[in-house]
Amino acid sequence: MRHLRLAGLAILAGLAVSACTTRPESLQTNDPLEPLNRAVFSFNSAADEAVIAPAAYAYRDVVPAPARTGVRNALRNLNEPVVFANLLLQGRPGDAFATASRFGLNTIVGVGGLFDVASEANIERRDTDFGLTLGRWGVESGPYMVLPFLGPSSVRDTFGRFVDRYPHPTYWVEDVRETEAIWVYRGIFAIDVRLQLDETFQSLERSAIDPYVQLRSVYRQNRANALGTAQDYEDLPDFD
Repeated sequence: MRHLRLAGLAILAGLAVSACTTRPESLQTNDPLEPLNRAVFSFNSAADEAVIAPAAYAYRDVVPAPARTGVRNALRNLNEPVVFANLLLQGRPGDAFATASRFGLNTIVGVGGLFDVASEANIERRDTDFGLTLGRWGVESGPYMVLPFLGPSSVRDTFGRFVDRYPHPTYWVEDVRETEAIWVYRGIFAIDVRLQLDETFQSLERSAIDPYVQLRSVYRQNRANALGTAQDYEDLPDFD
């Protein structure tokens, strides 16, 4: 407990220092924690270069494409209960029923989700989360944040990440939640997400302006698109 208190005090101290050194431009872009966020961004970039990207590329080179597709399908299938719960909370029962149908069909016929038979049956995949649910309820995103290892977020979306843990199947099964199996799942999930975002990472690396600002803009634009409130951001870059 003492270590947790000390860690909490260190975080609070970092936030206080960041708030004192925040530039006016950061406040205008709803990024009052920019100094701290940039430090976390630099840490994430170093971790990606040293560990995450090499692991992702090794996985891509060693595991055949059909097997990687099966793993990705299974990971998406595991997230369907999260999507289902949020669609209900957003008042979209039709989409929620379709998502439940996808989950049942892919789990039973698709061998635990390895095969996306639901898409072949023209049952479209939806994707949403509790951060978007709060947004649909009118909750503002709050200040921009960069989370260690997880990357861009906001106060609303960070809270949403925490809530979305509960309807996820890995939380239901104690043998997974309370053992090393959860870390295996998280590792595979992280590697798969890294591969999906590889083109975005390469675009950021090619740009000579400011990758931090660019990533912030891309994140905000994507979330706005998901909410149907997309708008032009002044710091949104043009990628080659």
